[in-house]
Amino acid sequence: MKSVWSVLSILCLAATVLVATVPTVNIIDKSVYSEKRFELMSDYAKFHYSLDSAALVSPNMVIIHYTAMPTLELSFKAFKPDIIPKHRERLSYYGDVNVGAHFLIDKDGSIHQLLPLDMMGRHAIGYNHKSIGIENVSADGSGLTVRQVSANAKLIAHLHATLPSIKYVFGHHEYMNQSYPHFKEFHENDAEYRPSIKLDPGFSFIKALRAKLKFTYGLEFEK
Repeated sequence: MKSVWSVLSILCLAATVLVATVPTVNIIDKSVYSEKRFELMSDYAKFHYSLDSAALVSPNMVIIHYTAMPTLELSFKAFKPDIIPKHRERLSYYGDVNVGAHFLIDKDGSIHQLLPLDMMGRHAIGYNHKSIGIENVSADGSGLTVRQVSANAKLIAHLHATLPSIKYVFGHHEYMNQSYPHFKEFHENDAEYRPSIKLDPGFSFIKALRAKLKFTYGLEFEK
C-alpha cells in the first residue's frame, strides 16, 4: 500500500496547471515577540554570528521542522517563554534565548505566526541569521499531515513573493548535508557548539513539499 506521501507526490506530478497568482494565506497572530526576547536573540547573534542585533535582513532560506510535540497547545507553550528552560542544558549553555521559529503549522493546516519576519529565531544552528523557520505540530514524522504539506507550500509561495531573496528550502534533517548548496551559508563562531543529528521533518515530508511547490506553484528551490 502506498504511503500518503507517495500518493500526494503522484498527484502533484500529475498536475498540469500552475497557479499564476500569489496565494492568499490566512495567518493567525500568535506572537511570542517581546523586547526581552529580541535583546536575548541579539546577544546570541553577536556571540554566534558577530552581528550587532537580532534583525533578520534578506533571509535566503526556509528551514522546515516538526515540534516533537503532539498538539498545538503544547508546542506553543514550549515556544512562548523568552528564556530557554534550564533542563535543556546543551542548548542553554550556548545562549539564554528560547528556541523558536517564525511560523507554527497545526495538523489541520492552520498557520500561526510566532515571530516577525524581520527578527531572527533560534531554530537551526549555523543558519538563524539567514533563515525563516517553520515548525509543524507533530510528535514525530508519522504524525505529519497532508494538510500541513499544503499549508507549508502555500506559505512558502507567499513568503517568496514578499521576500524574493529566498533561495533555499530544506528540512532540519538536511541542514548539515555538506553536498547541498545551502551548506555554504553555514556559520558558527563557537567551534564547540557542535550540530547534532536531526530527524525532522523527514525525507517523505520534504519530498512531498517539494513536489507541491513545483507542480502547484511553479517553484523550485535549491536544497
